[in-house]
Amino acid sequence: MARRGLSRRQLLKLGVTAVGASLTPLAAPPRAAAQDSTASVDLPRAAQDAHRESVNRLRRTVPAPDGTEVAESGVSMLSSNPGGLRLGRGARPGRPDFDVVIVGSGYGGAVCAARLAARRRPGVKIAVLERGKEWMPGTFPDRLTSFNPLLPFSRRASWLREQLSANPLGLFGFYNGDVQVVIGSGLGGGSLTNCAVALETKDNVFAQAAWPAELRSPGVLQPYYARARAMLDPHTTPEDRFTLKLRTHLGTAATLRARGVWNAEGYRAPLAISFADGTNGQGMRRAGCVQCGDCATGCNVGAKNSLDVNYLPLAWTGGAQMFTQVDVTGIARFGDLYQIDYVLRPDANHPGREEAGNLTAAIVIVSGGTMGSTEILLRSRQQGGLRTSSSLGKGFSGNGNYLGFVDYQYTDPTVYTDSGGVGVTNGVPRYPVGAYIEGTIDFRRPERPLEHHIVLEDMAHASPLAPGVALLMLADLDRAMTLLGCGHDRAEGEIRLDRDVATVHWPDYERQPCHAEMARLMEQYAGAYGGRFRQFTPAKNYSAHPLGGCRMGDSAATGVVNHRGQLFDTTAGDESTTVYPGLYVADASIIPTALGNNPLLTITALAERIAEQIVSDPAHGAFFRPG
Repeated sequence: MARRGLSRRQLLKLGVTAVGASLTPLAAPPRAAAQDSTASVDLPRAAQDAHRESVNRLRRTVPAPDGTEVAESGVSMLSSNPGGLRLGRGARPGRPDFDVVIVGSGYGGAVCAARLAARRRPGVKIAVLERGKEWMPGTFPDRLTSFNPLLPFSRRASWLREQLSANPLGLFGFYNGDVQVVIGSGLGGGSLTNCAVALETKDNVFAQAAWPAELRSPGVLQPYYARARAMLDPHTTPEDRFTLKLRTHLGTAATLRARGVWNAEGYRAPLAISFADGTNGQGMRRAGCVQCGDCATGCNVGAKNSLDVNYLPLAWTGGAQMFTQVDVTGIARFGDLYQIDYVLRPDANHPGREEAGNLTAAIVIVSGGTMGSTEILLRSRQQGGLRTSSSLGKGFSGNGNYLGFVDYQYTDPTVYTDSGGVGVTNGVPRYPVGAYIEGTIDFRRPERPLEHHIVLEDMAHASPLAPGVALLMLADLDRAMTLLGCGHDRAEGEIRLDRDVATVHWPDYERQPCHAEMARLMEQYAGAYGGRFRQFTPAKNYSAHPLGGCRMGDSAATGVVNHRGQLFDTTAGDESTTVYPGLYVADASIIPTALGNNPLLTITALAERIAEQIVSDPAHGAFFRPG
C-alpha cells in the first residue's frame, strides 16, 4: 500500500496555521493583562546558561580503548560528536565496538541508560544512539515559521519530503495513516514535547489477559512507580497560582457533580514540572514555571523535568556516551553479537553529508518509541536480520486519544480560560496561561465498564500554534477550552511498513466506543457553563500517546517480547518462548493495551523494571556490578 501524504484538507490546515502564526502580534487577549511584561528578563537565555553551567559541573570516567577509565568533565552538552562512532569502529580487537547500545533516549532508553551506566563495570562501553538532535532549554521554537509542527522528518510525508528535504532533525514528526501519530524527537525523546502529566495506571488495566502473567497482580509496578517519581519529581499547580483555565476545568467538574450529572473526581494533575527555582538530585539547575503554556513545544524557561535534566545526566555521569543525529535503520544477529546499522544526519553543528555506518554490541536495547522501535524491527525482519513474532506491528493503541473543543465566546460573557499560549521570548508572560495541562477529571471508577474509564484534561495551545488554531476553529482561545480525552480503545491497529516508513492501519479508530463516550461527556462539560461543544477538527484521528506494536506476551504466539522486554526468537516456531540473548525492547511499544491515562509514568516504571532485570541477569555479570 502506498504511503499517504498530506491531503488537500491537511495542506489547507497547515497553510491557515502558518498564516495565523504570522498574525501573532495581533492575537493579544482583549482583557487587561494579569501581570506586566518584563522585557528585560531574558528567560530563554537564562535557561540556556543554567543548563550549560550545570552540565559543565558534571564529572565522570569513561572507558579508553585499552580498557582503562579516563576522567572527563562536562562540556556544555550531554551528547558527543556523532562522528566519534566512526573512531570507535573496530577499536577493541576481539570485542564489540560497544558492550551495550541503547537505541533512543525517551522514557525507555533514558531510564535504561541511567540504570545500566550506574552499575557498569570498569571498561564497559555504553552508547545511546538518538535520531534527533540535542535541544538546549531556551532554544526551542517560539513561532510556527521557525519550525514545522508537521513532519520535520522529511521522509514522513511525500509533500514535506519535497519541501523539507534538508531537515530530518526537527523537534516534531507526524506519521500519517488511519491514525495520525505525533512524536517528539531529540535527546530526551517525547519528554521534550509532552504535557508532563505523571498519572499512575489503575491495577484493573494490568489485570487484563493481554498483559503477561507476571504483571497482572495488583501493585507489581509500585516500587518502579516510586523510582520514576523520585527521578521525574512531579508537582501539582500551587494553590496560589491557579489559572483561569484550571479554575474553569475543576469548576466544571464540581458543578456537574453537584448537579448529579457526573460521578467523577476533578483534581490538579501531577506534572513533571518545577514550580520553584532550585537544583535537582542530578545537579541540574531548575527554574520555576512561569505558566506560559508552551510545554508542548519545548520549555524555554528550564522548568520542565524532561529526561535531559534527570535520567540522562545520571547516565552521563555513569559513563554512558550519547550520540545524537544517529538514525538506526536495522539490527541483525551475527554470532554472539548484534550489528546495528545507522545513518548519520548532519546539520550546522555537525556538518557533512549523510553517512551510513554500522557498529557491533553484545547487548542492544531498542527504545525508539512505538513507531520507531516497530519500524526498526519490521525492517530488520524484512532484511532477514531477525526472526520475530508474527505479532510484530499488531496491537497498536492510540490510548483512546480524542480532542474536543468547548467554545464559550457566544454564551456566558464572564467565562474566560486564557488557554492561548503567550511564550516567554519577550520576558515574563503577559498573563498566566498555566502548564499545557493542569487538571484531570477522572472517570476511572469501579461502577463504569473499562471502555468508559476515561480522563479528561484541560489543554492550552502553545504560542507557536495558538494563532493558527484560533483561525482554524474560528474561536477566541481565551474564551474556549480544548479537552484531551484518554481512554480504552481496543488496541486493534497495526503498524506496517509503507514505502519503508511505519504507518498505522486502523480504519475503525474513529468509531471506538470510548470516543463516543468521550463526546457525550464533553457535551455535558460544555453545558455546565453554557458552552458549545464540537470535535477539535485540526487533529481528528490523532494520537500523541501511541502504544503497542512490540507488545508483551507470554510467548511469541501472543507477543513480541516477554515481561522482561526480551525479544522472542521464532526460529523454532511461533509458539516459542525462546528469546534473543541480550536483545530487549523497552518503551511504549511493549504496552499491549490502552492505559486510559497519560502514559509517561507507566512507561518509565516498566523501563525501571526492565533495567533492573538486565543488570541482575547472571548472563550479563561480565558487564554489570552486583546491586
